[in-house]
Amino acid sequence: MDNYGDIGFVYRLSRNLSELVPQIKLRLVVSNLESFSAMAPGLDPSKEIQQYRGWTVMDWNASDACRAEFTKNPPTLILECFQCSRPQWLEDMLFSPDWNREVQIINIEYLTAESWADDFHLLKSGTRSILVKKVNFMPGFTKKTGGLVIDSDFATSLNNPDAALLRLKAYPEYKEIKEAIFSEMTCISLFTYQRDFSPLVRAMKKSSLPICLFLAPGLSRKVFLDAWEKEGKPFKVVELSYMAQEDWDALLTLTDVNIIRGEDSFARACLCGKPFLWNAYVQDDEFQLEKVRALLERIKAHFSTKPDLFENYGKLMIEFNKTRESDDNALESFMLSFLLSLKNSAKPFADFGREVISNGNLTEKLLDFIQ
Repeated sequence: MDNYGDIGFVYRLSRNLSELVPQIKLRLVVSNLESFSAMAPGLDPSKEIQQYRGWTVMDWNASDACRAEFTKNPPTLILECFQCSRPQWLEDMLFSPDWNREVQIINIEYLTAESWADDFHLLKSGTRSILVKKVNFMPGFTKKTGGLVIDSDFATSLNNPDAALLRLKAYPEYKEIKEAIFSEMTCISLFTYQRDFSPLVRAMKKSSLPICLFLAPGLSRKVFLDAWEKEGKPFKVVELSYMAQEDWDALLTLTDVNIIRGEDSFARACLCGKPFLWNAYVQDDEFQLEKVRALLERIKAHFSTKPDLFENYGKLMIEFNKTRESDDNALESFMLSFLLSLKNSAKPFADFGREVISNGNLTEKLLDFIQ
């Protein structure tokens, strides 16, 4: 797992598995412990093997230590996330002529709103050994898929704003967050991939809304601040600390708009039932636009009485995710219309969030399949 979306999902799933089955024994084999430690307070990225939250966390690259641990305690079930393949030391073990036990591999795929996810869910795949079974498990937006992980910390924050705010009390920016949340300000979170933020900043400026933007740390922060300063710092910006995953979730449930990226924060934004913009991971030939269009099809029904709002939102999402032939003026215009129609958009997004929740908890569906 080499980025926040990937390891974010794994961390969330692990926490929820331990919540639902306290006696479960988990080993997390992680390729980038630095990314993991950014959202998991107390995790030591320098250790090859460590105990954390009752799990054994292992450095994927520490071949000798991992091989010794897995030789001592051979696996019977492997959750392989996002087609990450397997480390060579594990591959050598599973397909060795000496391997003599059956192993179930469950490949948990990337989240997609595309229709093929329904058919791909629980589809079996072949391997090089009759003893190694593999099946595909699809997160998704319908009851025919595995749904999304709905862990108890997130659910508590979603249903109890006071509890969500309390989670943030230890952070130095807590006072500013609290004041903004309990004011008439439009609160926006921003955590995206690097891009030119000038069109978004100009739209926020032209909206004349009293905006407070919560800016996540990362490579995009300076780029956003440069665009904001160029426009004369027209609204309030709160620069956030690195937050534990549960605390970041809490913030997303409190804001009015979430501008997010990737997979894990994207899933939280959908579940929050708040207006959001998704910055999809860029793919070859702009295939990310197909992912965005598929998501829009899932959301469209909830705008049935507000087709004009949905048309603008769809154009905004596509323009926001273009990597070539993008039109800054169009993006600014669509963003401005989106901001000015937030009150009218609230119910469609809330209905979408309730629908996603009604599809069920991925972790519970996974446990049902395993058992």
